[in-house]
Amino acid sequence: MKLSTTEYSFNASLSCIDLGHVADSMKEINQSRIKSLHYDIVDGQFNECFIFGDLMLKVFRSYTTLPITVHLACRNPLPYIKPCIANGADYIAIHYEAETDIETAFQQIRRLGAKPVLAFRCDTQVPKDFIKLAAHSEWILKLSVQPGFSGQLFQKEALQHIVQMKQLLLEAKLDKVIEADGNIHTGTIHSCAKAGATMFTGGTSGLFHQKHSIDESIALLEQAIASGGISNGIDNE
Repeated sequence: MKLSTTEYSFNASLSCIDLGHVADSMKEINQSRIKSLHYDIVDGQFNECFIFGDLMLKVFRSYTTLPITVHLACRNPLPYIKPCIANGADYIAIHYEAETDIETAFQQIRRLGAKPVLAFRCDTQVPKDFIKLAAHSEWILKLSVQPGFSGQLFQKEALQHIVQMKQLLLEAKLDKVIEADGNIHTGTIHSCAKAGATMFTGGTSGLFHQKHSIDESIALLEQAIASGGISNGIDNE
């Protein structure tokens, strides 16, 4: 199945750039076709690792005017909202699985001047209140790996969840983008696009390569979307 690439956008995962050369990495991103930036915060409880905090967000913000989405992979995201917005977040992604009231979190985000995004882990089924919550979010973030660790295998079950989400959004006449995040590369991106995702967050497997510039990597991803990807399906290597 061939797909057009005119409707797709690409984000850069800041946890995957060369952190030893932040200024150079950010310069390349700013000069590329990247539309926005993805900043992960993992609290060590939502998954067994720690990534970034509000102070590093301030550093990235000083290097760019691109929109930054802070993805709060946190058991309790509420304490992170205010400092993240104060340090430059334009969007805050709150997980459905978080131990908080999602609508309350969304209200706090908007009150402080940012916009909320509804996030789901790769193994979370589409819930009954999906449309209710989606209506109050800017878009939907669907992980295709577990949050936090780079180099994980793509979880194919996430594709069916994207299909279901897309169908429910169409039936409800809600114009909401679905973002796929996690092991997005030339072997997985076509399947995500076919399922209904139109926004993709790229990291070590698909966007940042020693042999290619960011824009060259984007061109390869677009080619994979249009042509059907590598190996006619999911390539986890």
